[in-house]
Amino acid sequence: MATADRRAQERVRRREAILQAARAVFAEYGFRRATIDEVAARAEVGKGTVYLYLSGKEDILAELLLRALDELGRRLQAANDSHPVVHPDQRLRALADAYLSFAQNAPDYFRLLTAFDRGDFVQGIKPAQRELLLTASDRALELATQAIADGMALGIFAPGDARQAAGVLWAALNGALTLMAHPLRRTLIATDAAGLCRVALEVCLRGLAKS
Repeated sequence: MATADRRAQERVRRREAILQAARAVFAEYGFRRATIDEVAARAEVGKGTVYLYLSGKEDILAELLLRALDELGRRLQAANDSHPVVHPDQRLRALADAYLSFAQNAPDYFRLLTAFDRGDFVQGIKPAQRELLLTASDRALELATQAIADGMALGIFAPGDARQAAGVLWAALNGALTLMAHPLRRTLIATDAAGLCRVALEVCLRGLAKS
């Protein structure tokens, strides 16, 4: 293998090691409390090396968010494709199950995404990264929007704004997951995250149903 090729592969490996270290550090400390020093130590590189590959915490977070959204998008697309257009309620249930599975099996990515929703870090990243994040986020919401729009067209759901309805469904699922992340609240509600998410979904479906 040529020296240039080895160097290119080493750069790819080094950058990947930094991103994986950052994923672990952000999950442990949270994005705001985490530092580049901690990321460098976890990746076993010098702090200056981190800046050779990524411009700072915001740049690192943007890269991790794009990976999280890509994984979520693949899960949601597979769930959506598992049911035909004529069964929009089943598609929405499959999408909700896929979202719950993502939150449970990739909790660090899920926490980063919910922190991104609340934060203002997008002001500190490149415009191109911001557009990629918005496009990837919209892709997930669009699947639910399309399922609801199909249900309206078929007369299964009452007419209305499909995108706003998808937003309400998203808010209900996120609210259920956030609520159940707190031990005391889990005790008060006497269920688990999966149970509350399914109840939230069924309430939304009843609201959508055509009388």
